[in-house]
Amino acid sequence: MVKKIVIGVFCMISLLLLCGCTETDSGDQALDEVDSGDENIVSDDAEYIGTFYAAKTDNSLKFTLIFNDAENKLVTATGTAKLTIYDDYDNKIFEKEYVVDPSKAGTNSKYTLIVSLGDIEKGMTESGYAEVVFTSKTGKVINKITNAIQIPYLTEEEILKISEQEFLGDAVESGDSYELDDVEITILRSGFYTIYGEESEKIFRVDLKIENKYGQPKDFTPSEVVVYDKYENRYRYVSGGSLDEFSEIPSLDTIEGYWFFEEVPENMENPRLFFKNGRDDNGEWLIYDFNLE
Repeated sequence: MVKKIVIGVFCMISLLLLCGCTETDSGDQALDEVDSGDENIVSDDAEYIGTFYAAKTDNSLKFTLIFNDAENKLVTATGTAKLTIYDDYDNKIFEKEYVVDPSKAGTNSKYTLIVSLGDIEKGMTESGYAEVVFTSKTGKVINKITNAIQIPYLTEEEILKISEQEFLGDAVESGDSYELDDVEITILRSGFYTIYGEESEKIFRVDLKIENKYGQPKDFTPSEVVVYDKYENRYRYVSGGSLDEFSEIPSLDTIEGYWFFEEVPENMENPRLFFKNGRDDNGEWLIYDFNLE
């Protein structure tokens, strides 16, 4: 009987000692806030970013960031994380730097970076990607990219409006004018217009105003339409401009529109516009040759 009591007391003492060791090991409050029950989490030895992804809510993007050490264990980290968001055309639409320290970590050493949708510029595409660059307190830099995130984006109409505003802001005004056979054509402006896409393209654009001063409709069927420079280099017209929609000018009416020209260099000197449109009573071509500056 005495032997059993001694053995029981010994077991109780052993259990108490073990409990005391466990409590002592979990005394690190910051580590305990991460997850005191996960022995794989260590502190401040990030070798790489093991997890980085985004989840969209009604009004924000929430990025989850988890660090690992060289042995693939979860770790907390101290330093800064620069988050940059792009659309799929590589346009930067958000950038911000966050402070990272163990007290900000959640379960399983998870950090959450929250971005309000209102703080993100609209992209040219419906989806995009993000990169996080972490710099530790010792100066070590690691990064990771996550793809296919949902971002605020511009409508097609909004993109066209941006292109138009950029063109009008940089275009060169002309005002050069010709009147032949009761049709007066005036050059309004010219310059480079951006067509946005996966590979955005700049194309040369010329805006014209065409006034029919005659009491009957006039054919508008230009031919040999080119832009040329002082060295007689010629750059051909390409379809896509709004003037392509017109084949005649209504009587006593005015239309405005534009043509596009490809492979025009931005350093072109003394640009001019040339084209033919109809014939006079003698059968001679009506030739238009405008100064674009």
